[in-house]
Amino acid sequence: MSLGALVGAFAVAYALVGLFRHWHFDSSAYDLGIFDQAIWRLSRFDAPTISLKRDLNIFGDHFHPVIVLLAPLYWIAPRVETLIVAQSVLLAVSIVPVFTFARRRLSAGRSIAVAVVYGLFWGIQRAAWFDFHELAFAPLLIGIALNAIDLRRWRVLWFVCAVLCLVKEDMIPLVAGMGAWVFLFVDRRRGLVLAAVSLLVFAIVMLAVLPWIGQGAWAYGGAFASLRTKPWMAPLIAVTPPQKMITVILWLTPFMFLPLGSRWSLMAVVVGLERLLSDSPTHWGSGAHYSAPLAPILAAGAADTLSRIRAGGDAGIRRWIVSGLLALMLVASATLPGHQPVLRLFSAKHYRDVPDRAAATEALAQIPPNASVVAQAAIVPHLTHRDRIYMLEDGAPEADFVIAASARMSPWPAPNQEGVDAWLEQRRQAGYREIFAKDGWVVLRRASDH
Repeated sequence: MSLGALVGAFAVAYALVGLFRHWHFDSSAYDLGIFDQAIWRLSRFDAPTISLKRDLNIFGDHFHPVIVLLAPLYWIAPRVETLIVAQSVLLAVSIVPVFTFARRRLSAGRSIAVAVVYGLFWGIQRAAWFDFHELAFAPLLIGIALNAIDLRRWRVLWFVCAVLCLVKEDMIPLVAGMGAWVFLFVDRRRGLVLAAVSLLVFAIVMLAVLPWIGQGAWAYGGAFASLRTKPWMAPLIAVTPPQKMITVILWLTPFMFLPLGSRWSLMAVVVGLERLLSDSPTHWGSGAHYSAPLAPILAAGAADTLSRIRAGGDAGIRRWIVSGLLALMLVASATLPGHQPVLRLFSAKHYRDVPDRAAATEALAQIPPNASVVAQAAIVPHLTHRDRIYMLEDGAPEADFVIAASARMSPWPAPNQEGVDAWLEQRRQAGYREIFAKDGWVVLRRASDH
């Protein structure tokens, strides 16, 4: 298989995974709805404020100016699906730098195999599956940076690292880690400068930029409360609860633990610690997108170790060892940790339409484009191209319309369907009247609207 065909195949697979999840109403306000509204507003040259977060500027929520690059896509295709496809392409194209890094060490066939392992890695698949996130840019940029270091292309490295700092605040320490790696193994002066500048940027972003734009303290500092209050407990925090170590095993097993044999994998330490030192299970679990930035580093480490195995001892035996390891990597990457999103593409159930599709279309059509709306979280991404949309929850603001659906859909943030029904009843008691009810879908309209 050619590299172009491989990238194209994964781009299509990732897109189908994400699109069908959205079309089946399994996407959510957090985070697809948030990013869609913000980037839609940016495409209109408006401030990227998010009504879902009480008009917070999205750049004060997290520092991810890189999403501005996606705004022009909305001039061509102003749909939430545009974000899902763009993410899929970014993740698939990141296969290219992984292949080129491996190709300098392995044959073309083995390099393709490493690229396939990388494309199947659960961290990448879960990123394609789980709504949209700015970290979709990270694997491509990290892969290019690894190649720039390998080839001593310092201008390319500086440019890529500058962009990587704009992806998200937690990518800036990774840039510092790259600088430390360059300092230790390649060029002390360049490495020191890169590490020092990135740490300075990190301090400015965390202490000045985010509080200024967000009009207050960084909202996510609580995830590291244990570390902040008891920093001397960091080694224990990093390994407890035991599920954290299961995640570490899941990072390494698809690559047959080969990254442990390469110094290139040391760059993964920064990203890994950011996840493991967090109190939030989302950060160190296997269900979200947070492991995607590790993927190119682990793949590069595995390729580097394979090349050294291939180079030593009896050529015939070593060749068989490398081939056997690659085969095991392919199997492990395709199957771990189970329920892989891409494998769902081979199930007929994945393509079956939802039973209430016609009712869903009718219900959504009841909401005028410029109307404000309170919506169940799973419905929000289907209505976010408007200035005023809120999640159906306690304390949700007044809006022109309220829309919700039956138990087939996630009731979140309500704990169950009864909670959703209770919120709908509150609106009815407040004077909203029902204008649509079919197959579990309900649309209410504020009585003062005509």
